[in-house]
Amino acid sequence: RLLLLRVFALGTRSAPLFDAIRKRWLRRGGIAMIAGPDLVTSAVEPHEFLGFLSGDLGRTFVADEADLARRVAAMDRAPDPDRRYRVAEFFCRADTWQPTMRRLVGESDAVLMDLRSFSASNQGCVYELGRLLDAIDLSRVVFVIDRTTDRAFLEATLARLWSTLAADSPNRRAAQPLARLFEVSGPTAAETRAL
Repeated sequence: RLLLLRVFALGTRSAPLFDAIRKRWLRRGGIAMIAGPDLVTSAVEPHEFLGFLSGDLGRTFVADEADLARRVAAMDRAPDPDRRYRVAEFFCRADTWQPTMRRLVGESDAVLMDLRSFSASNQGCVYELGRLLDAIDLSRVVFVIDRTTDRAFLEATLARLWSTLAADSPNRRAAQPLARLFEVSGPTAAETRAL
């Protein structure tokens, strides 16, 4: 299972990378993500759209820890008849996105974090970076960047977060810690294959 995290401020720039990754990854496993308006046209499921139309969208949002546990347990883990896996979206409010993100990290085999347009104004992403360093081996994480990423701020943030790793972080054992930054210009087909 791949966890997709991203800078929500990317807006429609999120869709091309998500579409490219989705086409390739869903043949191997599922994708989990916290839903946002940037990918609504790419990832929304028919039942979610019908909930929106009926005005009953509230029940699609994670309500609390027990609801989150139920939703995680209900994620499809097997491929569909066409042998493709699914995208599991988690709709969150301000009080549920952090526990959801932490839980999804624990359920994931790999993490792709799209940090295009990342800057000091993206404090939610700073939080996510800290939780990633604390909870998952960095060899299983790729950070996507481009020319709009404030790379100096990103590197300073990673260094600061590294200095405060949780005592049980799997990254404490790393002899030579390495955050994999993958720079894209498109994404182009070649970049998607490499990624």
